[in-house]
Amino acid sequence: KAFNELFRIAALPITLEEMLDKCLDTMLSLSWLSLLKKAGIFLTSSEGEKQVLRLIVSRNLGQHISSHCAIVNFGHCLCGQAAVTQKPIHASCIDERHETTYEGIQEYGHYVVPIKSGEHILGVLVFYLPHGTKQDEEHLDFLLRAAAILSLAIELRKKERELAQVNKELSFQKYTLDKHAIVSIADVKGDIIYANEKFCEISGYTEEELLGQNHRILKSGEHSAGFFTHMWRTIAKGSVWHGEIKNKCKDGRFYWVNATIVPFLKDNGKPFQYVAIRTDITERKNIESALKQAQSVAKIGSWSLDLINDHLMWSDEIYTIFGINPLQFGASFTAFLDTIHPDDLDYVKEQYQDSIDGKSSYDIEHRIIRKDSGEIRWVHERCIHQRNDSGKVIHSDGTVQDITERKLVQEQIKHLAMFDQLTGLANRNQFHQRFDYAMKLASREQMKLALMLLDLDDFKLVNDSYGHQIGDVLLQTVALVFKKYSRVTDLIARLGGDEFVILLVNPDNQYSAEKIAHRIIQEIKKTITIKGHEIRIGISIGISIFPDDGNEKDVLIHKADLALYESKRQGRNLCHFYTPELS
Repeated sequence: KAFNELFRIAALPITLEEMLDKCLDTMLSLSWLSLLKKAGIFLTSSEGEKQVLRLIVSRNLGQHISSHCAIVNFGHCLCGQAAVTQKPIHASCIDERHETTYEGIQEYGHYVVPIKSGEHILGVLVFYLPHGTKQDEEHLDFLLRAAAILSLAIELRKKERELAQVNKELSFQKYTLDKHAIVSIADVKGDIIYANEKFCEISGYTEEELLGQNHRILKSGEHSAGFFTHMWRTIAKGSVWHGEIKNKCKDGRFYWVNATIVPFLKDNGKPFQYVAIRTDITERKNIESALKQAQSVAKIGSWSLDLINDHLMWSDEIYTIFGINPLQFGASFTAFLDTIHPDDLDYVKEQYQDSIDGKSSYDIEHRIIRKDSGEIRWVHERCIHQRNDSGKVIHSDGTVQDITERKLVQEQIKHLAMFDQLTGLANRNQFHQRFDYAMKLASREQMKLALMLLDLDDFKLVNDSYGHQIGDVLLQTVALVFKKYSRVTDLIARLGGDEFVILLVNPDNQYSAEKIAHRIIQEIKKTITIKGHEIRIGISIGISIFPDDGNEKDVLIHKADLALYESKRQGRNLCHFYTPELS
């Protein structure tokens, strides 16, 4: 009953603060929890670059606590510790974990319960206990499930605010576009006796063609006879009618209007004419249709499992996501397991069992194999459990969302972050990460590394003479040369502009690194033909050796850079190793 009441409150059309306020009262009213009538709900908020807990609603906390705990830093006191660990905290008395104290503070205990959404902390619940109260697992389990309900309610409010913002923006766009209203006047039979210019413009009819015609001339076939019966009954009895109507233009096109029809009444209260004021909402309807289609492509399916009656229900979207024909296969746990990718099956089973055991929430991402096509897709699953008084799960509700497109975008973003988009080589970020790893591996395995810095000579002249398109092709050509003379274990990266780096992993000896460098120089020196242009450039190379020249990344890069500029100083198209004389 308590959970049902919390769900009922969460569904009320009230503000977030009002909802939390009512939920707090509901939980404090449960005498079997043995709570003091003192409690508060904190929500996560940003203060500058850090996150804090802000007291949103409270009961009987007193001036000292309300003032000192209005804002709590993550990690501070019990509430802040629960926010950081994302685990519930029990305290039977005021101990060293209570960092906020004051003179005359009363003795009491606490339950502090985090409000979580997946791995994100949304806030904390804090309840006061009589001094010395020991932790009651049943009470704590109830509070955790109550926090889960609040998490769903808070997330729902967030989505509602986001949707409201979208609707607000759409309304503003419509207001700026529709500078004039569509106005018409009809007699009691519905025949048009006045039509303004906007009406003619949007319908495609001239004023002469509209006057004397019944509004049925605009009928699109979208609405039922009952729709118009209700509209006419409303205005015929003298009431204003509001609604959205799909109309048909003279040329067969359709448009939507948001209409307000106002009856003008005689002295006897009977209408003698109707004034219709409409605004064009076709664009909004098209956007809504596009959004609806987009939501259909990325459907979220839902399921409900009644363990008492052994009944599992899938929504239609579940069948669609899994590629299962509902006429051939009924909803079953076995059918669900059959769709899971074999490499993810043990993980899914373990996570679900952990949620049943109360060890963690069920909020996971995994792969499935569609039954109809064999296609591998990614899904995001969440569920909540209802338990009986003994803690046994008796009912579960969950969702499944296809997130394949999001996963692909994440992979694309990762690729953009780690690779140079022009040459396909590793970029500066990936170079530094892999260089760090290579140094750790080389130290452990007692291997050498050869760091080669390469800088093209006369590249700027090519850009100035032939343009950046030719320069880009030249960089791609040079990158292929580097790949040609490097091994698959070596790292090739573009640092920017015409600067490159090659990290040779465990070269046979110094001579092998020098040999690779000279091969690259000889290849780059050759005339390169690009779109009919014969181009000649050079390359200078500097090399430092790990660990001979240093065991720190910045030191090795600096020394290779010194060797590079020695090559340039001596005439370019040269390769130099670092020597102490260069420092």
